[in-house]
Amino acid sequence: MRRALPGTGRLRARARTSVFTALVVLAVGALLAPNASATTYLQLTPEAMLTKASLVFVGTVAEVRAQNDNGTPWTHVSFTVDDPLKGVPVDAQGHATKPVELAFLGGSVPGGPALTVSGMPQFKTGEKVLVFAYDQAYASPIVGFRQGLWRVTPAGLRDEDGQLLSLSDKGGLVSGGTGASLDAIVAAIQKALAGSGGTS
Repeated sequence: MRRALPGTGRLRARARTSVFTALVVLAVGALLAPNASATTYLQLTPEAMLTKASLVFVGTVAEVRAQNDNGTPWTHVSFTVDDPLKGVPVDAQGHATKPVELAFLGGSVPGGPALTVSGMPQFKTGEKVLVFAYDQAYASPIVGFRQGLWRVTPAGLRDEDGQLLSLSDKGGLVSGGTGASLDAIVAAIQKALAGSGGTS
């Protein structure tokens, strides 16, 4: 019967840990690949993001929870939909039939792993937001990684870089400027989607 050399078990454990760490790094790198990196992405105009988005809605954050998905923490955010504008299932009265849930790479699972992704949007229950999102699994489902997210504030709809969402002289969506009311922004989105045949 073969006897293990002293310390062999610890070496094997370290080897397993190193392999696991390498796999996690590779997996995270693959997940972030569509955006080049967590903080590097192509700058998109609001109108370009609207075209790319599968889901467009004004909603209120109802729940934020981190969970361990196959060894990697993801933050799941549930939104109560106030204005379903594109891609959100609606009933005969035009109301959303269910909340929208989006998953974001990273988070801290109690008693489990923690992962921080630089620049990833963070959410608080009760806040109202305008979302342009993909209906697919990405590190961040927000179009442009974080660009297609605006928080409703007293000053207007503000993106993650502090820019207000405004309207051009022709009524199109533009980033920057003095901002516009939520109702005016929603009307502009509806008009743009109707013109492109992209309403829900």
